[in-house]
Amino acid sequence: MKTGRKILNLRRDRGVAQRSLAEMTSVTPSALSRIEAGIHQPKGPVALRIARVLGVSADYILDESAPYPPPLEALIETEVDKNSRVTEKLNPSEKNLVDAFRIMGPDERAAFSQLMRACNQDMGLLRRIVDEAGIE
Repeated sequence: MKTGRKILNLRRDRGVAQRSLAEMTSVTPSALSRIEAGIHQPKGPVALRIARVLGVSADYILDESAPYPPPLEALIETEVDKNSRVTEKLNPSEKNLVDAFRIMGPDERAAFSQLMRACNQDMGLLRRIVDEAGIE
């Protein structure tokens, strides 16, 4: 599978908007669009940042003969240095949330994303959900 198509599929499978992936990887949205369309090939540092955000190895991203979806050995624990804009160090609770999100299917991720968007628009909704669930 072509590199750009693989990035596009991984991004969609993970429920990440193109603009968000571009921001997290310090790439312009138009450049990411050209990469996904196969017009441009990501260079090493860009491929590495995209791979880290999408939770796969850079080798997997760049290897056009690699199968899709990625085999288990292509999946990585995302570890990003402290100066990266991709992510911050996660506390154990945050890591558990990320791990839970990673194993969700596409429908579950879409539902979760909708819930988070709704909660961002209405913090009262988030408080009610937390209160009803008995979460502290």
